[in-house]
Amino acid sequence: MNAYVKYKNELNTISFGKFNAVELNLFFAMLSKATSEHKQLFQLSLAELRSLAHYNPTSNQRLLTDLTAIQQKLTASKYIHSYRNDNTIGLEDFVFFEEFHFLKQSKSLEIKINPKFTCLLNQVPIHSTCFALQDFLSLKKVYAKQLFRLLTQYQTIGYWEVPIENLVFLLSIPESYQIGQIDQKIVKPAIAELMPFFASLRVEKIYGSTQGNKVTAYIFHFKKN
Repeated sequence: MNAYVKYKNELNTISFGKFNAVELNLFFAMLSKATSEHKQLFQLSLAELRSLAHYNPTSNQRLLTDLTAIQQKLTASKYIHSYRNDNTIGLEDFVFFEEFHFLKQSKSLEIKINPKFTCLLNQVPIHSTCFALQDFLSLKKVYAKQLFRLLTQYQTIGYWEVPIENLVFLLSIPESYQIGQIDQKIVKPAIAELMPFFASLRVEKIYGSTQGNKVTAYIFHFKKN
C-alpha cells in the first residue's frame, strides 16, 4: 500500500533547513505513520520505519543517533505563527514530539505528538498539503525536498509567490548568499530535480522599484492540477 503524508498547510511555515536528506526522510516517514494512525500516541517499529523511509544503514544505534538529531533539530526549529487576537505574526518554537522513547525489548519507538500540533494532522481540511511519501523520498537534494512540499501546497493554483526573506527562512539559506548564489546553488538544481513532478516548472524573479532593483520575491510557475 502506498504511504502518503497529509497535513494542514501551517506545517509549511516551519523551517526544516537544518535537516539533512536522511533526517527529512525519517521525519516525514514518521509523519506518514502518524497520519495513518490518527492518534496522539503511537508506536512504530524500527523495522517499519526503515522500510517507510528507505533507510539503508542496518545499525540500530546509527538509526537512534539520527532520530536523536531529528528531535534536537525540531526543538530548535521555528515556525511562523499568526496570532488571531491582534492579527500579528511571530516566530515560535516547534516542539512537535512531546515524548519520544525507544522501547528496547520490542525494538520500537513510542511517539507522542504535542497536543498543540495534533490539529496539523487530524481533521485535515480539503485545502491541505498531501503527497506520496515515495515521491518525496526519491528526491536527493535537501532543497529539492523542501521545495517539493512547499510547491505541492499550491498545485491547484499553479504558482507560488514567496518574498525573498521568507524563502531564506523556510530553506535556511545562508544569509551571506547573494541572489546569484541562491539561483545557482539552490533554485536551479532544485528545479531540475522537481521537473518530473511539476510540469512546465520555471521561476521568475520580482524586482523592487527602489534604487538597485533588488530582488524582492520569487514566483515558481507550473501547470496546475
